[in-house]
Amino acid sequence: MGKRLREWWGLNNPSSYVRKYVYTSNMRAAVYMAFIVICLEIWMMLSLARTVVESAAAGKPRDFLWIVNHGAWYAVLLAIAAVVMVHAIRYLRHKTYNTRVGNVLLLIFSVACLIFGIHFGNNSYVKGDQILAFVTMTLFVFGLLVWKPIPALVASVVSFGGFYLYIDHNLPANYSLQVNLFTLWISTLVVALSAYHQKVSEGAKDEGIEKANEALRRIASFDELTGIPNMHSFGSAVTVLFEGIEQFDIQYAILYMDIENFKAYNDKNGFGAGDRLLRDVAVGLEEIFASEMIARYSDDHFVALCESRVAEERAKAGYDLVRSLRGDVRLHLRTGIYEPDMKEDVDVNQACDKARYACNEIKRHPGVFTNYYDDKLDNDVRRRQHIINNVKRAVSEGWIKVYYQPVVRCADGSGELCGYEALARWIDPEYGFMPPFAFIETLEEFREIDKLDRCIIEQVCRDLRAELDEGKEVVPVSLNFSRLDFELYDVPAFLEQMSSKYNVPSNLLDVEITESALTQQMSLLQKNMSLLRQNEFSLWLDDFGSGYSSLNTLKDYQFNVLKIDMVFLRGFEDNEKAKPILHRIVELAKDLGMVTLCEGVETKEQFEFLSSIGCDRAQGYFFGKPDAEKQLPAAL
Repeated sequence: MGKRLREWWGLNNPSSYVRKYVYTSNMRAAVYMAFIVICLEIWMMLSLARTVVESAAAGKPRDFLWIVNHGAWYAVLLAIAAVVMVHAIRYLRHKTYNTRVGNVLLLIFSVACLIFGIHFGNNSYVKGDQILAFVTMTLFVFGLLVWKPIPALVASVVSFGGFYLYIDHNLPANYSLQVNLFTLWISTLVVALSAYHQKVSEGAKDEGIEKANEALRRIASFDELTGIPNMHSFGSAVTVLFEGIEQFDIQYAILYMDIENFKAYNDKNGFGAGDRLLRDVAVGLEEIFASEMIARYSDDHFVALCESRVAEERAKAGYDLVRSLRGDVRLHLRTGIYEPDMKEDVDVNQACDKARYACNEIKRHPGVFTNYYDDKLDNDVRRRQHIINNVKRAVSEGWIKVYYQPVVRCADGSGELCGYEALARWIDPEYGFMPPFAFIETLEEFREIDKLDRCIIEQVCRDLRAELDEGKEVVPVSLNFSRLDFELYDVPAFLEQMSSKYNVPSNLLDVEITESALTQQMSLLQKNMSLLRQNEFSLWLDDFGSGYSSLNTLKDYQFNVLKIDMVFLRGFEDNEKAKPILHRIVELAKDLGMVTLCEGVETKEQFEFLSSIGCDRAQGYFFGKPDAEKQLPAAL
C-alpha cells in the first residue's frame, strides 16, 4: 500500500528514460503553449494600440503609465514565451540537450502565466466580468504541462489561494464564486495528476518497448553466448567494407576457424564448461583481431576478416590461444583462409563457405592447422556441388554403375570364388570416371547417400535375377550400408522389397555394416539387424580395425561375418606385430562363431599367411580388381 501511495504522489524515482520522456512531452507542449501565448499577447498589444489611438482621437488620451502598465505585462509574457519556444524547438531538433535550462525556463514561463492570469483575472472580476484570463492560464500551466503530484498540488493551492485572497481583498467573493473556484481547483488538480500518471505510464511502456527492441537489435547483431558479432552483423559490415575497395590496393582474407575435438571437451567437462571455453576463445579472438572483424559462425566455429599479409599470423595466434585454454583435452584450432578477388563483387556468404571448405580439408592432413582455398580445392568444391545437384539424375540416367570385386575361400588355400562385393562407381558425362572416395563422403555429408545405395541394391538384384534366368551358377553379393542408410530409409523393408521384386533369395544378399556405424543409434541398429536376421540376410561387420575398435561391438551385436580391414596388411612384411594380431583376431572370431574375411590382399605371401591362421575368406587386388563384369578370381 505504501509503495502504491508513493507512486501516486510521485515520490518514487522514475528511470532516466521515463524522466526524459516526460521532459520531451513538456517541450512539445511548451511549443504549443508558447505559440498560443505569443499569438494572444500580440493580439492584446494590437488591441491596446487601437484603444490608445481611438481614445486619443476621441479627445480622451490614455495616461502614459496606464499604457506602460498594460503593455509591459504583454511584452514580458511575449518575450518569455518566445524564449521558451526557441529552446523547446532547439531541443526537439536535437540542437541542445540542456534539460536544466529547459526546466528553469518552464518554471519561469509557468509563474509568469499564473501571475498574468491572477492580475488580469482580478481586473475582470473588479469590473464584473468573467475571470477567463485566470482560468485560461491555469489550464495552460496545469493542463498542457506535466508536473509531479506534490509540486502540482502546492502550485495549484498557491495559485488558486492567492487569486482568491487577491480578489476577495478588492471585492469580497460571494458563495457562488467560492464554490466555482474550489471546483475549478479540484478539477485542475485532478487533470494535473492524471496527466502526470498518464505520461509516466506511457514512458514506462515506451521504455519497455525500447528495451525489447534493443534486445532484438542486439540478438540480430551479436551472438547471445559469446557477445561478439554474429554472422548477420559480420556479413553486413564486410559487404560495406568491400564496396569500392578495389580502388585501394589492399587484399583481404576471410578466415574460418574450427575448434578441433570440441565435442570431447564437452563430454569430459560438461556443456557449461564448454560454453565458458567458447566465451574465453571469443574474448581472445577479439583481442587478436582487435582492429579487424570477428564473428561467431556457429557452434565452435568463428570467422574473421583481416588483411592477407597478416592472415597466417592471426591464424597462428588463434592456434596458440586455444592451446592455452584447452586444459587436459587435446584441442586445436584449424583455420581455413580464402582470399577473394577484390576486383569482383564478393558474396560474403560464399566467401565464408570457401574458407570453411579449406578448413574442413585440413582433416585429411594430420598435423596441419592452416589451409588456403586454392584452385585445386575450388575444383573439388565445384565437383562436390555437381554431385549433390546431379545425384538424382545420375541414378535415373544410369551414371551410377555397380562394380564387382571377387571374394575367395582362404582357409583351405583354394582361392575358390565364394562371393562378390558390390562397389559403386560414378561415370559422369562432365567429370568422367569417379571412384568412391570422390562422391561417397559428399553424399553422406549432405545426407543423400541413400539414393546411391538404393540404386546399387536394385542393380545387384537385377543382375542376380538375370544370371538366375540364364541358368548361371551364382554366389552371394555383399552390399555396403552406413549409419545414415538406417536413418534415411527403412533398410530391411527396402531389401525385402527388392528381393521380392526380382525374386532373389535373401541368402544371395549379404549386408555389410561399417563398425563406425555402431557407435551411434544403437537401439535403431539393433532393431534393424534383428529384422534383417529374421528375413535371413547374412550380417557382416565391415572395416573391423580401421579405427577405434571396441570388443563391446562383438559382445553387443550379432554378426555372421567379421571383415578385417586392409590396414592390418599394410607393411605386412616389415611389421612383425601385424601377424600375431591378425592371428588373435581370427581365433577370437572363431570362438564367437563368426566367419572371418580379410580384405586388401595383394600378394601370395599374404594369402598364404591368412590361410595358415585359418582365415575363412579373402579379398583384394591379388584376386581381382572391381569390374563392371563379374570376373573370376585370378588363378593362384
